[in-house]
Amino acid sequence: MKLIVMRHGEAQASNISDKTRNLTSYGKRQAKDAGKWLASNVLDKSTISLALVSPYLRAQQTFECLHEGLNIKRKIDLAELVPDAKPKVAHMALDGFLREDPKLETVILVSHMPLISFLLSELLLSQQASLFDTSSMAIIDYDINTSSGVLTAFYHPCMQQFELK
Repeated sequence: MKLIVMRHGEAQASNISDKTRNLTSYGKRQAKDAGKWLASNVLDKSTISLALVSPYLRAQQTFECLHEGLNIKRKIDLAELVPDAKPKVAHMALDGFLREDPKLETVILVSHMPLISFLLSELLLSQQASLFDTSSMAIIDYDINTSSGVLTAFYHPCMQQFELK
């Protein structure tokens, strides 16, 4: 199964509430470019089986930008993907969806730092956390039987490329 872990696009620096921070115009462009990259470099027929998205506004807006250019079959807003969520809990929630529907082929998580940094360590069984620029994505071959995966690519929006591990 292919798992994509993505940080939202660039957001406003401050707002009344962290939950309601909007994407900047640059952040929207970043997210659209990330979707184009996914379609041409990672996805088969531009289809994502399931999107798990933080309920925070900037993650929702990132999803909408991705959805413009990708076929996403199902979306679920997941409170376990907010910035200060526990990585182990987010990992368990992901595994729950995967066990519920073993036919899922491609899943994307749209979330925030610092959660995705620590979640990536959980998913890869590593001791090191990775930093994510806005709209960065880790592409993982994930095995639900071992509840872990292998990093196959990492997308950096400023470089418009990926690195194979």
